Amino acid sequence: MAVQTVPATSATQQTRAERLQSAMWLLLLAATSAALRLYGLAWGLPNPQRVHSYHPDEITVIVPVLTMNLFTGDLNPHFFNYGSLFLYAVYFARLFAEGYGWLDLTPLLRALGQAGWLGVAASATATTELAKVHLLARSLTVACGVATVLLVFAWARRLYGITAAVIAATLLAVFPLHVQHSHFATVDVPLTLLTTLALFVAATADGSERRMLWAAFWAGLATAVKYSVAPALWLTLALLWTWRVPLRQKAQRLTMLTVVMLAGFLLGCPYAALSFHEFWRDFYWETFVHSRIGHGYVFADTGNGHWFHLSVNLPAATGIPAIALAFLGGVSAIARASDRADALVRRTAVTTIAFALCYFVPLGFAQVRFARYLMPLLPLMALWAGVCWTLMAQRRGVVTPIARAAWRCAIVAAVGYTALCGVAVTHLFTPPDPRDAAAQWFTAFAERWRTRSPERLAGTETLTVAMHDLPWFYTPPICPFNGGKKTEAAFWAWQSIAPLRFLFVGDDVATLISAHPHLFIASDYEYGDRLRLRLRDSQLLYRWLHRYRSVTFRKDPTLPLLDIPFRWFVKPLPHDMRYVNPTVKIFVLRE
Repeated sequence: MAVQTVPATSATQQTRAERLQSAMWLLLLAATSAALRLYGLAWGLPNPQRVHSYHPDEITVIVPVLTMNLFTGDLNPHFFNYGSLFLYAVYFARLFAEGYGWLDLTPLLRALGQAGWLGVAASATATTELAKVHLLARSLTVACGVATVLLVFAWARRLYGITAAVIAATLLAVFPLHVQHSHFATVDVPLTLLTTLALFVAATADGSERRMLWAAFWAGLATAVKYSVAPALWLTLALLWTWRVPLRQKAQRLTMLTVVMLAGFLLGCPYAALSFHEFWRDFYWETFVHSRIGHGYVFADTGNGHWFHLSVNLPAATGIPAIALAFLGGVSAIARASDRADALVRRTAVTTIAFALCYFVPLGFAQVRFARYLMPLLPLMALWAGVCWTLMAQRRGVVTPIARAAWRCAIVAAVGYTALCGVAVTHLFTPPDPRDAAAQWFTAFAERWRTRSPERLAGTETLTVAMHDLPWFYTPPICPFNGGKKTEAAFWAWQSIAPLRFLFVGDDVATLISAHPHLFIASDYEYGDRLRLRLRDSQLLYRWLHRYRSVTFRKDPTLPLLDIPFRWFVKPLPHDMRYVNPTVKIFVLRE
């Protein structure tokens, strides 16, 4: 009897130790990923100097959150360029925050109702409350980012053990793209959480019909955040559930999969059916027009879309060492799936590889190529990278202990390097922002200009600032309306009483010369692609501008306490990874 008791007690103690170890790692990973995502969360929020945040897409989430009203039964966001689920999450978080007194949107809603964005800009209280709504939405994104890290840990631990799980989860926690976009009130990080959850449930279903239906439901909710994952998720789940089954059963399962996925989508985006004409208007433009015509000059002449994602976006999103680990791990996962791997390893390999192919192949054909479109693939890359830790363990009789130790040191070094990339991208959120620094310079210049003569003090001469176009997220906040076309009416109403005059010249150097303004202000978001494409008018304009004195405001990724740039990307940061650090140039044309 005693002989049987000892192993049982030992097994129980071992299980408790493993659970304690897992809990400690989960706590550490949650703290690390949360710290990287919470640092700088207040970056670029609305204030009296700018009514919109420095992220151009956050306002598309915030406006529906402000206009919906549960108590009148109006939950139509009237915006369907992507799904409504994240908008609803922010809206109900807003109700919760209002109920506990953290938010008081009465001044903001009153200002919007009476004078639109002009009224918001005139009220410090309104802009403060608007900033709080942004911060609330960003906090939800942080929570989704941290939850995805913990989900990858749980998935990898079931597959390859706790060390591989720590490697995988740590990589996702520090991937630069995931860290950076977890600071924003946008849909990509919540989308990634639900997509990963759907794939995890499907991979661990092990023949369970109920779990496959849950996977379809989560896939539907993911689609209700952003439509682009729907085909890849449906095809992946269909492959897993209908492989090698009779035709009749195949048809039944495909029908159930489609119905449940559609139900999840309509639960998260109900007005896709209740207001179909509005839904179809935005869905059609985003899916069939925007992806075909591109995004202005941004992705023009950038070559093959698949290669652009692989050579520009992916190295910036994860760093090259992490790509190498993910590639080796993915190849190993495929080999183990076709060999003598257990059912969970084989099913995970099929799930992740199928989704990656079904998602990435059509992605490369679109003319819009933002780096954030790769976000749903990052958890899978982290998972594959975790496999690398177990590679040498499978060849104990072939590989020497020294080689095995060297391989694991290389993995640790790659993870450490990726962590530095994550820290560097987080450090970009440290003030001052280049736009704020440019605005401070402009304020000092305007003060010097006004005090140079009695005529200027008397207001008989107006300071004139030339720009390419309306102030937007990439320009310094010398005007409170930085929403581009979204705030055009408010801008012109403000311009009639403003102490300075704006002149918008496009790329026309003749207009600029004839108007004779004092300053010309531009961002690399405006001139970068124009000059890359060698547009003649732009080249002529900047050749003329470079005859004058200029001041440049820029910010490169750096590590804390070090004043030297830290580059992990082989080419300039992608368009949507420079929202935090655009370059601003001010040309002094007249003192």
